[in-house]
Amino acid sequence: MLKPRVEVQSENGILVAEFWDCLRLDPGAVQDLRQRYDAHLKGGGRAEVVVDLIGVSFAGSASLGHFVSLHRAARAKMGRLVFCNVDPTVFEVFRVSKLDPLFSFVSDRAAALTQAAGPEQTVGSSAASSTSSTVVEGGKTVAEPPKSAGGNLLRSSRRRNLS
Repeated sequence: MLKPRVEVQSENGILVAEFWDCLRLDPGAVQDLRQRYDAHLKGGGRAEVVVDLIGVSFAGSASLGHFVSLHRAARAKMGRLVFCNVDPTVFEVFRVSKLDPLFSFVSDRAAALTQAAGPEQTVGSSAASSTSSTVVEGGKTVAEPPKSAGGNLLRSSRRRNLS
């Protein structure tokens, strides 16, 4: 039987984590990611993390709890987590747990690296549109909230400050 593990590498100073042999996301692999993140920071890496969940088809609450812990550590260093290649079933676990507004979700690794390297987005950026548009109202520039994967605006009641 294969042991679930996380493979990490640094791309332009951003930690990229890819989970291997994890059809079901193993909490131990996510804990290992936290240790590697701390080492990455000590080595002078950026505080952003790209989490590539390609091949992961299920995630339990224990794994999500470790991602929340990693999110808090990244936020303390002005960083963030950007998830990519997230299976719809796994995204549903984030959504049902009401954690989806906490993280950024994009379609692929290239988009995740672009978002992680760019200026920080509002917490709550989601899968299909990780960018927000800008509108000028009465001479003032106002940023519109990002849209969710389904194209609907995220409800403000769903936005929570979990950092």
